[in-house]
Amino acid sequence: MKNKVTFWDGVRSAIPVSLGYISIGAAFGIVASAQGYSVWQVFCLSAFLYAGASQFIIVAMMAVNTPISIMVLTVFLVNFRMFLQSLAASQAFPKQSLISGLLMGSFITDESFGLLTLEQAKRSPMTVLWMHGVNVMSYLTWVLSTVIVTALGSLIPNPEKYGIDYALVAMFIGLLALTIDSMVTHEKLSVVFTVIIAATLIYFFMGIWVSSYLAVLISTVIGALMGALLTSPKQDKMEVA
Repeated sequence: MKNKVTFWDGVRSAIPVSLGYISIGAAFGIVASAQGYSVWQVFCLSAFLYAGASQFIIVAMMAVNTPISIMVLTVFLVNFRMFLQSLAASQAFPKQSLISGLLMGSFITDESFGLLTLEQAKRSPMTVLWMHGVNVMSYLTWVLSTVIVTALGSLIPNPEKYGIDYALVAMFIGLLALTIDSMVTHEKLSVVFTVIIAATLIYFFMGIWVSSYLAVLISTVIGALMGALLTSPKQDKMEVA
């Protein structure tokens, strides 16, 4: 008799992802605690926003009194890819109910979508319950790790003394390094340098007339569009497969 893939199989599949969430969640908890956020505030951010890098962005922007409109627009642009990932994930299970599809799309992350794509490439058996198991495990791990570490971080009276306040900067340096490494691996160096140089020049050029926040958004959007236009469609299909 063929065993059916269950919710708990999805939970087990998400364990490697959850281990990564613990480290990043701990970094966010430390950063949030250092900025004076309470456990309850961190819980609300993690439970209702559940946006990973965007939570770091919010903390950083709040620290410098960034206008709410800029914060909302930034978070929207950073997470816009989730609309596409949610659509792709829901189409992988076309027979599920509307509520199930909404829940799946709401809790999808880059990592859980990566697991889904990997299982599809391996042609492994998958079910709706398996995907929900992956999402629930990832969600609970993120929320618990950020909240627990925030509570423990409040016990540290002077986090700057230990360099903990540098965790946010280190996080983005790490993300930048990984992103550039991925770009260099999968794209031609000429494309990578063209996008980086163009985005940098646009930022400084736009900074003459608009605020630095808006200049970052404009340069990011234009840089992303240039990258999409310069990327080989054939290469993209191979990477997705």
